[in-house]
Amino acid sequence: MPTKPSVIVLGLGIAGSSITATLASRGFRVTAIEQWSPLHDRGSSHGDTRIFRRVPHEGSIYVEMAEVSLRGWQAWNDAAGEDLYRQSGGIDAGPESSPMVHASETLCRTYQQPFRIFSGAAFNRQYPHFNLPNNWRVVYQPASGVVRPDATRTFLHRQARAAGATLLHNTAVLAIEPTSTDVRVHTASEVLTADQLIVAAGSWLPSLLPELNLNLSAERRVLAWFQPIAPLPADLPIFIFDADGGWYGMPTPHGRLKLGHDKHLSQPVNPADPPIQPNAEDAAFLSTCIRSFFTSIDPTPVEMKPCIYTLTEDRHFLIDRHPSHANILIFSCCSGHGFKYAPAYGEIAADLLAEKPRPDLAAFSLQRSNTQVTRYS
Repeated sequence: MPTKPSVIVLGLGIAGSSITATLASRGFRVTAIEQWSPLHDRGSSHGDTRIFRRVPHEGSIYVEMAEVSLRGWQAWNDAAGEDLYRQSGGIDAGPESSPMVHASETLCRTYQQPFRIFSGAAFNRQYPHFNLPNNWRVVYQPASGVVRPDATRTFLHRQARAAGATLLHNTAVLAIEPTSTDVRVHTASEVLTADQLIVAAGSWLPSLLPELNLNLSAERRVLAWFQPIAPLPADLPIFIFDADGGWYGMPTPHGRLKLGHDKHLSQPVNPADPPIQPNAEDAAFLSTCIRSFFTSIDPTPVEMKPCIYTLTEDRHFLIDRHPSHANILIFSCCSGHGFKYAPAYGEIAADLLAEKPRPDLAAFSLQRSNTQVTRYS
């Protein structure tokens, strides 16, 4: 049996962690490099909870990735011996005219996935913590739910090491040096060489590969946790609201409600700078969602945390070969809706390293049509 190529993975956010664990389990010789400590909060993959949507409204490729990912989450649950993914149901909700809500319903029908339609008033009666406008349209998907970022990364790092991968934390990359036969990664202490390099470094991609002039932007987001006055039901669904630019949220394991805004205050940031800590302006902004769309929840956040959104102009992912160096794979799942597909990332990387055709990934290529994903109004 031929020896599989050696691979260096840059970045141990969710994409890099999934890729490292998957490739190592399949016999690749993998070294992963992360500039921060394990479970750091300097990117987009940390926290107690994230959303999983079985039929994402962003488009068909994401629905198909979610199908693969759901099987993967269920397998990871079994391997971890704990619920890294928990089904709770979920909703896409907004005015009748909302493109997001329309896309959610259409894609559920196209892919023959179970869903139910509610008016806002009917949904409020079933879930009294919600206070949606009576005439809103609500698409409920029973297979949606909650995933656990920090627990998932811990599991994947354990799996990767057990399969023989080397994980280097607190190790900054100084330079990438591709050659015709291999690729070399320079750190402060050594030069590492491998057959293939996968750069899954989120908002640091432009600085690591400046020659590509990648059109990525990094923006500050803040997540907030709110304390219910009346306990949340065990089946409280995750939610996406097409209102005020886009709200999203979910219940947490500690009985709180966590929420964020798709654009928040639209603040550009340099990922190398220390995070801007949450403040009263953030709290006031995020509290508007609780006051507008919920009942029996204290509108003053009990906790807030910053994170970084890494965004392409069209909000699609960026997965492609370097145009000048075939041994470098660029792998950015951006932010806002990327974590749910974690199990699919390792599968995609394995296919690409094996040069298996993946025409479905054309929307993620460096040279693409720039068609926007379906997002909020």
